[in-house]
Amino acid sequence: MEGMRVVFDARHLQTVSRTRGIGRYSRDLLAALARRHDPGIEWTLLRLRGFPPADPSLLPPHRDLRVIRPRRPELAMLALDAAMLPLELPFARGDLYHSVQLGLPGVRRGPVVLTMHDLAPLRWPEHYLRRPHARAGHAIQYSLAKRADAIIAVSHATADDVQARLRIPASRIHVIPEAVDPSFTAPPRAEAEAAMRERFGLPGRYVLYVGQFDPRKNMAGLLAAFAAAQGREPSLRLVISGALGGLTRYLDAALARSGLDPTSVVLAGFADDATLAALFAGAECLLHPALHEGFGLTPLESLAAGTPVVAYDVGAVREVVGDAGLLVDPGAPSSLPDALLSVLESAQLRARLAERAPERVRSFSWDRAAAQTVAVYRALA
Repeated sequence: MEGMRVVFDARHLQTVSRTRGIGRYSRDLLAALARRHDPGIEWTLLRLRGFPPADPSLLPPHRDLRVIRPRRPELAMLALDAAMLPLELPFARGDLYHSVQLGLPGVRRGPVVLTMHDLAPLRWPEHYLRRPHARAGHAIQYSLAKRADAIIAVSHATADDVQARLRIPASRIHVIPEAVDPSFTAPPRAEAEAAMRERFGLPGRYVLYVGQFDPRKNMAGLLAAFAAAQGREPSLRLVISGALGGLTRYLDAALARSGLDPTSVVLAGFADDATLAALFAGAECLLHPALHEGFGLTPLESLAAGTPVVAYDVGAVREVVGDAGLLVDPGAPSSLPDALLSVLESAQLRARLAERAPERVRSFSWDRAAAQTVAVYRALA
C-alpha cells in the first residue's frame, strides 16, 4: 500500500521516560524504522511543545505535530489524551495512530495501534493507582485500549496478561519483542572491571542491579540476596545503577531494614550508555530480583555484555534469558541468594552461561521488530 500516513507518539523521547523502557523503546523502534526507509510511509511524530528537544537519534523523515501538556506529562497524558487527541490528531491528516503507552484518543478517525509493555498498574494498584487522578486516567485509557484495532505486546507474557486482564481477543494482539540497541558495545571484561573499580572505588568484585526501585522491582529481595553473598565475601559490593528520583524512597527503606553496611552498596545513579555497558561487562552477574517484567531489556543488555543473569523466573524474563542465566522460583525465599552464591563461587558456571548469551541476544532484533510493526500498520491501513 502506497502513501500510508502514520502518526507515531514520540512524546516519551522528551519526558523523564526518555531514559527508561518506553523512551528507549520509542528511540530504538524509530531508529529501526529509519534504517528500513520505507518510501510508502509518511511519518508524523507527536511531540511536546515547551519541553526539551528529543535525543537527536536516527529518525525517519517526518513532520512534527506539537501538542501542549502540563508539566509531569505522563500523568497529563492519562488524564487529558482521551479528550485532547481527537482535537489534535486531525491536524496530522494521518491514516493510523500508534501510541507507545496509554495515550489514546476518546474519538478516533482511523485505526489505532497501541504498544503494551506491561499491566503493572493492574497487578499493583496500591502503588500505581493510589491517587484518584491515576485511577481515573488508567480506567479511561484501559477502556480505550479494549477498542484499539491492534495491540503490540512486547512479550508473550504481556500478551497473555492483556488477553486475560483486559479481555482483548488474541486475534488483535501481536507479539513483537524489543531488542538491544545495535549501538550497544561492551568493552572487554578485564578492561571494564578495572575501570569500574577505579571509578567507584570498589575493593573487589561486584554484582550489578540496573533499573528503578518501585515495589515490583523488589528491593528487599535484592538486598537480602546480596547480604547472603557478602557474608561469604566481605569485599563484594553491590552497584546500583538507576536514576535517583522519587522512587529512591523504596530503596532507602529497604536499605534501612537490611542491616547492611551502607558502604557495601554503591549508588551509581543514572549512567550513560557507555558507562552502563562497562558496568555490565565488569560485573560478576546482573542480580535482577523483579517480581514481574513485561519484557526485561536490562537482562538482555547484560547478556549482550557477556554477563550472566540471576533472576526470578517471572513474566517475560524466561523469554529473554532462557538458559543463559539462573532463573529461580520466586516462591522460595532462599532461591535467589542460593543462585547468586552459585554464580559467584563457580567460574565454570559463569563461563558456561556466558557462552550461551550471544545466541539469546541474536534472537531479538530491532530491524525485525520494525518490519513486523509495519506489517501491523499495513494490515490495518
